Amino acid sequence: MQIRPATIDDVEQLAQLFRDTILTVNSKDYNEEQVNAWAATSKNIDRLKTKIKEDHFIVAEIGNVIVGFGSITAAGYLDFMYVHKDHQRKGIASKLLHEIKTQAIKWKLAEITTDASITAKPFFEKNSFKIITQQKVYIIDVMLINYKMHCII
Repeated sequence: MQIRPATIDDVEQLAQLFRDTILTVNSKDYNEEQVNAWAATSKNIDRLKTKIKEDHFIVAEIGNVIVGFGSITAAGYLDFMYVHKDHQRKGIASKLLHEIKTQAIKWKLAEITTDASITAKPFFEKNSFKIITQQKVYIIDVMLINYKMHCII
């Protein structure tokens, strides 16, 4: 597995991985209406392109297949952390998070914050993130629960 910076050429693969992961992996913690609303945000290709240009946005790749991706802003917000539905529990998220933490240290950040799904919360807790608060977020008019979390660097 290789970790590398994301490029604009990755956008279609990233959008598909994002959508598929939400519809399969997150469906154990969210209902059909919730995952469908969340997965529909994968169509916002322009947002992905902007994040690739502006953030530290990395992908994990096996061969020529992207199996995970993550991003952090210069302000320390971990925005994306997704692993391919067929590559769960193989250490991919841990490697991505290590790279993100390394970048945060280079930027001399004091902490990383994220909004973690119910599904991702245990992963982040195992990696030194603490819950700040439970949140109700809305995608269009569909409510989802997630957690504002942070990790001191």
